[in-house]
Amino acid sequence: MLRRVSIGNGRDHKRDNVLNRPAFNPHPAKAANQARVIVRRLVLAGLGLLVGLGAILPAQANMIRDTEIEAGIDELIAPLIRVAGFAPGAIDVRIILDNRMNAFVQSKRTVYINSGLIESSDDPLLFLGVMAHELAHIKAGHVQQIDETLTTAGTAAALATIAAVAIAAGGHGDAAAGVLVGGTDRANRNILSSVRRNEAIADEIGLTLLDEAGISANGLRDMMARMARQRALPESRQSQYYTTHPGTAQRLQTYQDHVNSSPHTNNKPAPELAEKFRRIRAKLHAWTERPQTVLNSESDDLESYLQTYAHAIAAYRRGDLDGALERIDSLIEAQPKDPYFHEFRGDILMSMAQPSAAATAYENAIKLRPNSPQIELLLGRALIATGDKTRLPRAIEVITNARKAEPEWAFLHRQLGIAYGKAGQINHADLSLANEAILRGDSIRAVQLAKRTLGRGDLPDTLRNRANDIIYRYELKN
Repeated sequence: MLRRVSIGNGRDHKRDNVLNRPAFNPHPAKAANQARVIVRRLVLAGLGLLVGLGAILPAQANMIRDTEIEAGIDELIAPLIRVAGFAPGAIDVRIILDNRMNAFVQSKRTVYINSGLIESSDDPLLFLGVMAHELAHIKAGHVQQIDETLTTAGTAAALATIAAVAIAAGGHGDAAAGVLVGGTDRANRNILSSVRRNEAIADEIGLTLLDEAGISANGLRDMMARMARQRALPESRQSQYYTTHPGTAQRLQTYQDHVNSSPHTNNKPAPELAEKFRRIRAKLHAWTERPQTVLNSESDDLESYLQTYAHAIAAYRRGDLDGALERIDSLIEAQPKDPYFHEFRGDILMSMAQPSAAATAYENAIKLRPNSPQIELLLGRALIATGDKTRLPRAIEVITNARKAEPEWAFLHRQLGIAYGKAGQINHADLSLANEAILRGDSIRAVQLAKRTLGRGDLPDTLRNRANDIIYRYELKN
């Protein structure tokens, strides 16, 4: 089941709180720190190859988490991960629910892509080309270099200049004009030169990665051609984004030259990978488009089972649970070894207030795809919802497994605390809830729970040490 996770204040996933940016305050006493925060986030967003800063996120943006989509993307980009020298699983790809086309890097191990990029990519080669470019930014160490460049810029005035450029790139010209006051040309040149250089380097590395993986750069060329057509505006109407990147025409020519000379230009994605990408797009479309629109649509380019899958999701979203269950059961009958059909069957049954049957569906999904933390969490919640205490040990087991894979997912710690509490293991419950509080930024609550745990006296060393560690780390912050 596709899940939306808030990445603003009160986030569920601490490490994905990437663009919850404050309003810029040009007052000299506060400008330096605020400018540095804004500039880092916006310039890093600007490392996104093609659409750059057009998708600056609001404070309460939504991130999509879905095992099937994330696993499919991992499989699609595995050749690029390998030739880039990263270990399998070393790079996370997270999807932002935004219909604008964009992709960017924000850390040394995470690429963020807008849902609109996937839905707008008719060809997996386009998506793979963008991913190659983003991986190139990580491989080249551009995140760290941006941090160092901003540190060198130093003054509030210098940072304000670059913040203005970034804000203007997002379409906020008036705000940019206010921030520009006090900026310095030297800082402007230094940082913007760094960004332009990084883009050119990422272009070169990204094209090399595509060649080494045997992937055609046609998709990347086609994307840039699309951008060039969209950006055919008078200079007076262009944002300052264009000064932060090599010109569209120049980059398009770079890609075209590569396509003309590469021995891999005519390579097509393997049929199974092309189908996987169509499935990702179909699922994403079914979850983000109006349900009735999905139910009314028929696509000649989509396999019949994907049409049925999309219609099952749309029926579920409309509240037609019987219709959704009928469709997913027909898919399971035809493809009984597909874990994601069993997962979605569990989602439907949970919505039908049948947690025991849902747990069976989730167990089937996990048997077919072990070590899937999101499905394990769903199973744990279903087992808790049965109200059967004999099933709580299994709930604790699977949620604990999920926590090992997703240690910074606050909601997961909360569900583990609930399972422990219902099982009568109050000390474990309190410390799980303390972990949740830490991830949500509530150190006061975390310390309270840790002290309450210590107050119960006889504790195993592991619990006592964890409680003391929480108090030591977070009590002074109160």
